[in-house]
Amino acid sequence: MPRVAREPRAAHHPSMSTPIHFRHIDLACGGRILSDRHVLVANGVVTTVSPTPIESPSAALVVDGPGILAQGFVDTHTHGRSGFDVMRPGDVALLSLDLLSQGVTGFLPTVVAAPPIDLLAALASVQGDPGGARILGIHAEGPFLSPDQPGMFPPDAFRDYDPALWCDMQATAAAPIRLMTVAAERLTPSQIDALHADAVTLSLGHTNATYEQASAAFDAGITRVTHAYNAMPGFHHRAPGAVGALLVRGEIDAELILDGLHVSRAAARLLATTRTAGRVVLVSDSVPPAACPPGDYTWAARHLRVLGDSIRLPTGRLAGSALTLDDAVRRAVAWLGVDPAVALFMASEAPRASIGLDPDGLRTGAVADLVLLDLHLHPRMTLVGGVVRWRWTGPKHCAIAPSGAD
Repeated sequence: MPRVAREPRAAHHPSMSTPIHFRHIDLACGGRILSDRHVLVANGVVTTVSPTPIESPSAALVVDGPGILAQGFVDTHTHGRSGFDVMRPGDVALLSLDLLSQGVTGFLPTVVAAPPIDLLAALASVQGDPGGARILGIHAEGPFLSPDQPGMFPPDAFRDYDPALWCDMQATAAAPIRLMTVAAERLTPSQIDALHADAVTLSLGHTNATYEQASAAFDAGITRVTHAYNAMPGFHHRAPGAVGALLVRGEIDAELILDGLHVSRAAARLLATTRTAGRVVLVSDSVPPAACPPGDYTWAARHLRVLGDSIRLPTGRLAGSALTLDDAVRRAVAWLGVDPAVALFMASEAPRASIGLDPDGLRTGAVADLVLLDLHLHPRMTLVGGVVRWRWTGPKHCAIAPSGAD
């Protein structure tokens, strides 16, 4: 486990003015591991990456290996967890703090299809905590989706594309809507072009698209798929559908929920092996009852039941996930058979690139949004802007209790 050799007494978490010196640490960068490196972080950025020892600045926090230092994780699909709900004003700030323990340094709070007054209120209230993970934008999962593939949501929450509502969403949102899940078969090419002109990345999801319709959507510039395999027709050898189009089009980025419930291990491996220029993007798709005790909860006007890692409607249908992004990384290694560096890439650089952000990587001059992990890929320290915002101290607890609990 990484060892902290020295820390200033004045603060539990160093300030931006406190340099941090990592010694004899392995670096994960670009899907590769660089062994036994020395890294200096100062003034919010990575200032030195060296294969040989470097001198520690005065009053630096020194962290000795063994351990793995990687770019911080980015969750592009989370509705909340630990009782915190993206749709409830004030909760995003609390969520931004909660996510730090997963090694998450940036995320897209994900709003869901809802009556316009509720959707706009949620968009207007997306504010992070200065000490938490960064809000990199907003993911709008709807409302322009197919009622034929509602997933856990009520079908009447979805609607045809409405340019006036889309303008209201953009004008109201407290952060840019960087990603939007759409049922592309319900959009015209000109509407897709108009959305691209607004600098939003479009992701195919909650879709009833045929193979031909999904292929045409990819040709029109849709570059991503939301929770691959889910909320879309399953693959059939005579009707391959959107899943077939995704598997054929290796350049398309694809979200993957590696909780062992949404996608089988074999299907997950198939998706990973068919990516060429495209990327597997690990996501949590977590919902507010995630990490809470077993019991019954209410979210998005639906009754949910939590039992272990499973969150379901009373009908048994999956209703989001209890997955954490660091769990997804460890499962990618165990279930997909990829190297740890590749799994870390799937949770850090790949998500950033999939939403049009610079992957950055762990290099000199990069913003120091970093996660330090032990050799078993458990987060032990999370830095945002070069500041230690979280350090492992033990287990944490949910902020809410099941319905009817005292």
